[in-house]
Amino acid sequence: MRKVLTLFLCICLVGLPTLAGAADVERTLSTPAPADGSVVDVTLSIEEIAAGGVIEHLPPGFVFAGSSLPANRVEANESRICFALLNETSVTYQIVAPEKGNGEITGEWYDFINQINGTIQASRIGVDGVGVTETTTSPGPAPTLIIAALAGLIIARGRRE
Repeated sequence: MRKVLTLFLCICLVGLPTLAGAADVERTLSTPAPADGSVVDVTLSIEEIAAGGVIEHLPPGFVFAGSSLPANRVEANESRICFALLNETSVTYQIVAPEKGNGEITGEWYDFINQINGTIQASRIGVDGVGVTETTTSPGPAPTLIIAALAGLIIARGRRE
């Protein structure tokens, strides 16, 4: 039993760097509380996606105004913006705030090579700060780290008995 747990712990620790390097996309806004008619810079920080895409969904009234990608790699349709990614580490795009309004910018990312996808944490935005609350969350520990810690506790408990 002890050998099985030790082997399991080793497998978990070997898999930890793989999970840490997995694809991910994070969004930051130049301001979550723009004045009406002002331009907001939205930056997508991209990790480990050689070929893929991002789809962003804007709240009602907010309008796409351009991006750092070439025009032939961006498709904007009403409140949806699609970006084609080829080894980008970041993409910046601009949106114009309406006279009034608020909501969330949501999105999904796709990694075509590794055939995985995920969601981007929603970002609250509101003209003049309406409907925007400051929340900060810290990411929880990786599942493999939790499993490795539990395996270590089980092994330690077995040694005491």
